[in-house]
Amino acid sequence: MNLRAIYRLLRSFNPARGRQVVVLCTFAAPVFAQTELSRYGIESGLDVSYVNANGNPSWLDGSAGKLRYDEDTDGLMLSRAWVEFHARLADTLDAHVAAVAYDDGIGSPIDLTEAYLEWRPLTDSANRYRVKVGAFYPRVSLENSGPGWTSPYTISSSAINTWVGEELRAYGAEFTVSRRPRALGGTHSFSLFGSVFYNNDTAGGLIAWKGWSVHDRQSRLGDEIPLPPVPQIQPGMWFDLQDPYITPSLEIDNTYGYYVGGEWLVNRRFLLRVTHYDNRTDPFGYEDGQFAWHTAFDHAGLQTTLPGDVGLFSQWMEGYTAWGTIINGAYAVDVEFESYYVLLTKAIERQRVSARFDHFTIGENDQVPLDDNTEDGHAVTLSYRFELSPLVSLAAEWLAITSRRPAWAYFGLPIEKTERQLQLSVQLRFGSG
Repeated sequence: MNLRAIYRLLRSFNPARGRQVVVLCTFAAPVFAQTELSRYGIESGLDVSYVNANGNPSWLDGSAGKLRYDEDTDGLMLSRAWVEFHARLADTLDAHVAAVAYDDGIGSPIDLTEAYLEWRPLTDSANRYRVKVGAFYPRVSLENSGPGWTSPYTISSSAINTWVGEELRAYGAEFTVSRRPRALGGTHSFSLFGSVFYNNDTAGGLIAWKGWSVHDRQSRLGDEIPLPPVPQIQPGMWFDLQDPYITPSLEIDNTYGYYVGGEWLVNRRFLLRVTHYDNRTDPFGYEDGQFAWHTAFDHAGLQTTLPGDVGLFSQWMEGYTAWGTIINGAYAVDVEFESYYVLLTKAIERQRVSARFDHFTIGENDQVPLDDNTEDGHAVTLSYRFELSPLVSLAAEWLAITSRRPAWAYFGLPIEKTERQLQLSVQLRFGSG
């Protein structure tokens, strides 16, 4: 199957039909699992939370807050439900479908986050190959390694991976080749990976006009994510063709994007990953109320185990996003972004304690009036988990994020703010296969 054929196949994917597929999988999987547990399985989860938040009005309501919740939406709630279905279609071919449900008025109550096939062919070579085709997250996050793209360490993701969950999804194919050199005793594994994808042409709009955030909500394939009331997208202003939301899964210019990278793994106790991403979007593109954003970034991530079995995770990202005509030597919206975090985590029997520090910035190259997108800030997250049983866990997280964003003055808000959130969760997990 060539790239053009894959492109036509993926273009035919409809998130609405995808929701029907995942509902069918949800009901059919237990039947399959009873007959052949090794070939079919389903995992699901339900998070009930009490949240106390103090900050700007939430971005979920089309405002400027960095947090998912605010004083009007906190309290006791169902914060998330998810289901993940996997099937062994053949000895070397697996199917994976994941969906998440939210009750926040954005998109359908339940929608897909990923849906793909994964092929691991058997060869006589010392190399190992993997091919993934469908809709999936680019290979960036080191935190979100749990089912349903959850993090086993904290409730909220880092600023980097919050943005990945908000705007990045690859509709395409990813190819990986790995090898364990015998000369190194078989304890080292080296991998190279690359992907061609489409349907991510609007990636960059949120980080430019909303900025960095820290929360636990993933955008689904059919979601429309609200924007703050940016002055230049209001009626009669320069960018008024833009809808008051970003549609993350959209193809505008019919041009493939790509990402490439490599990994070095040692005994499952050390992982180094580097990635370069470029959606190759035409920044002059526009379709159905959505501007096309040319977005590219470099990423490096490290995961290792320190003395005392303390886990260390760290990621860094630097990139740019741009849209529009050239004005005084820069695109109409032309920003550069950077972020890093360091996370320490320690498991003690059925308990886990984690702490994370994030730093993030946005710089700007354009001079468009009433569109200052510069930003600087940091966040501190403290998390505790206790596993009561394989089915029930308790989690507590305290989060404080301090930001300075001059654009908040457009909305009548202070340009510098510390937002805080306490979240207590009961997490239920079910699974078979």
